Amino acid sequence: MKKILLISFLSCLTIGLGQERDTLRVMSYNLLNFPSVNPDRIDTLKNILAYIQPDILMVCELTTGAGANDILFSALNEDGVSHYDMADFVPGPDTQNGLYFNSDKLALKEQNVIPTVLRNINEYVLYYKSTDLATTEDTTFFYIYVCHLKASSGYEDQRNEEVMALKTYLSERTNAENILIGGDFNFYGSDVEPGWNTLLNGGSVMIKDPITLPGAWHANPGFAWAHTQSTRTTSFDGGAFGGMDDRFDFIFIGTDLKNYSNDALYINGSYRAIGQDGLHYNQPINDPTNLSEPAHIISSLYYMSDHLPIYLEVEVVKEGASIDEFTAEEIGVFYNSDKDQLEFRQELTAFGWTDQDWFLIYNTAGVLMDKIDFLNDQPFINTTGLSSGTYILKTSRSNAFSFMFVKP
Repeated sequence: MKKILLISFLSCLTIGLGQERDTLRVMSYNLLNFPSVNPDRIDTLKNILAYIQPDILMVCELTTGAGANDILFSALNEDGVSHYDMADFVPGPDTQNGLYFNSDKLALKEQNVIPTVLRNINEYVLYYKSTDLATTEDTTFFYIYVCHLKASSGYEDQRNEEVMALKTYLSERTNAENILIGGDFNFYGSDVEPGWNTLLNGGSVMIKDPITLPGAWHANPGFAWAHTQSTRTTSFDGGAFGGMDDRFDFIFIGTDLKNYSNDALYINGSYRAIGQDGLHYNQPINDPTNLSEPAHIISSLYYMSDHLPIYLEVEVVKEGASIDEFTAEEIGVFYNSDKDQLEFRQELTAFGWTDQDWFLIYNTAGVLMDKIDFLNDQPFINTTGLSSGTYILKTSRSNAFSFMFVKP
């Protein structure tokens, strides 16, 4: 008997895979009480930012609005660069957070504050300046959250309370998409931090660690390549000086950034702690050498902060999503498990497709698994080369469907 699996399909596709893409460089950095402690570090920060050239920069441990402005005008918009802008500096208890962005690519829609028992968590909503924004009024949004949770061992429950405030806010924020959560979380390990589980699994909004690395990170040489603090073993500028032995700093992402469902995708393999070579456990990052970045950048990282910055890349569609889209039901596609193939009930030329079009199959992590030329008179796609799992069929056309199928 012929078996046809019941398939779920995605109508209103939000990404045209034939469209041009752009890459956004995202960075999160604890600035170590800037500028209250040694404001002359602005030149050191300038070296780091000129090297990384982030499109989105999340910072914590800002102490004054003047310091926030100094970063914009003396570290980012310097040496002929003028395209950076910043969100409003919002005073709050203890130290503050901040957001900077490449205004050639992005603009700020709104910003909000989420109070916690210690410091504010700041929300920033950016939108991408799609090339056809003026005509389509359609674009991609990024919901960005910057955190600095309570420090020190023994405050795990307080950190969890702070995370709960964020997750409660997200559960009520029904339209959040392409979520990026950056900052200094002071997590000693997923095994001892209830906030870790709350952040990733609590509430109605699921969050991901891009490198999927739970564990007991503190003072564990097995995680040396992921540690972000401390960059030094000598005390200066008020920073910690225990050498590299903690994974405190993160950028977490929303699940949609793993599957391209909202026009943006985390680029696998791009996540890293800048300046971390995995060879400096319990040592300063510059002793004796560190070849992960140029020597002057390693030196700047050492002197700027006791934390390393976190970096990742996000791919975004340059054009807005099409509003004239076909659904899988209209196309008439289904997965035939007996023949291990995708089949079409009608000729695709009826939808205006030509031999210049092609099909693409992605896994749920957003990895391209296969690219197939237009079918012409062959009304099926062979899927025998795919292993068991869930896949998404898309096309190179911006006005095409997205069809999810499960291969047993």
